[in-house]
Amino acid sequence: MNRILLVPYPLHGHVFPMTALAAELRNRGHEVTVAIGPPFAEAFVEVGCEVTEVRIEPRAGMSEPPARSGPVASARAARHARRRTADERARLAVRLAEEIGRVDPHLVVSDAMASWGADAARATGARNATLYATYALNEEVILADLARRLAPRTVRLLRRSRLLRRHPAVRDPAARCGLVLVNSVPDLQPEHGSFDDRYHFVGPLRPAVADRGYTVRDGPDRLPWERIEKGPTLYVSTGTFSTRGAEFFRTVAEAFDGTEWCVVLATSHTDPADLGVLPENVTARRYVPQAAVLEHADVFLTHAGMNSALEALVLGVPTVLVPSFWDQRTIARQLVAMGAGVAVEPSASAAELRETITTLAADTDVRATLRDLSGRMARTDGPARAVRVIEKYAAWGAARRR
Repeated sequence: MNRILLVPYPLHGHVFPMTALAAELRNRGHEVTVAIGPPFAEAFVEVGCEVTEVRIEPRAGMSEPPARSGPVASARAARHARRRTADERARLAVRLAEEIGRVDPHLVVSDAMASWGADAARATGARNATLYATYALNEEVILADLARRLAPRTVRLLRRSRLLRRHPAVRDPAARCGLVLVNSVPDLQPEHGSFDDRYHFVGPLRPAVADRGYTVRDGPDRLPWERIEKGPTLYVSTGTFSTRGAEFFRTVAEAFDGTEWCVVLATSHTDPADLGVLPENVTARRYVPQAAVLEHADVFLTHAGMNSALEALVLGVPTVLVPSFWDQRTIARQLVAMGAGVAVEPSASAAELRETITTLAADTDVRATLRDLSGRMARTDGPARAVRVIEKYAAWGAARRR
């Protein structure tokens, strides 16, 4: 049995895989302590972890991706954000160092974005592992992304200068630890061959059983399961941190008004009331049990977050991709290259959306590709693989101490 301290990053997309890891660690008899703020503490308590609540500034969600501002305003906002982040990082590292002293863990597993965990482990001499909730980053991944936007000569100069070695994602202690777990599979990892054997692509880190939660009971928020299961069904979710606004969801509703399709909209920070009166075959909720709905979906309209991409692949659901952020755009490109989906502009008209979605639903080549991918994913038990790697790494560390 090992004592493990988990340090998640306080966003749904990061907590979700860490919770699956925590559940598997507990199932295998390990003691697990989690350092997280109150909004996410309950998820870890439910799987049997001890929770140490720490004060982490909430990462506020947005009902629309952020608008681009001018260079002066952007630079000023960036400086302010860096100062605020650095202050929080230092404060949390001190708090986590105290917790390491109390728990005396065999291993600290920190989210790659929860850098205070890696800082505290380094300060106290504790062994540390990193978990990427999305694909991993290194110099080659960053260069490949820049190559899509910059002139070849500029990219060559950057490569020769080795300036990217100073990039936070490359020089951060989290990126230099002895064990890195990645909530992904090689197919979704850009520049996969550039990573050494410290990196283990164990994903997907997700519960084995879909949770229907409150939706199985009668009540005003109950989903129309009879329609969802009968199909054809379109499930729409554009993220829990930054989602799309009311206009986007209204366009989707308009696209399928009066059709045979059952449409389920997960609107997150966009209030369903802002959508107005919806067609009879369209249902909008802020949050729904995604995996349970996807089990019956014919198409998934998604922002291409890693957890959503993995669930779509596991369940064999074709994806229509409307990414908001740079990592989502990379995942969208990977999914398109795999033959698992198609990308559309968020400004697409109702007619364009309907044509894209219905064509994709009928595409037999995409279905065949997804059957193969889903079969391969079904043989991948992400949480179990991750725990086996952790156990081996912890045992190696214990042997070295002796």
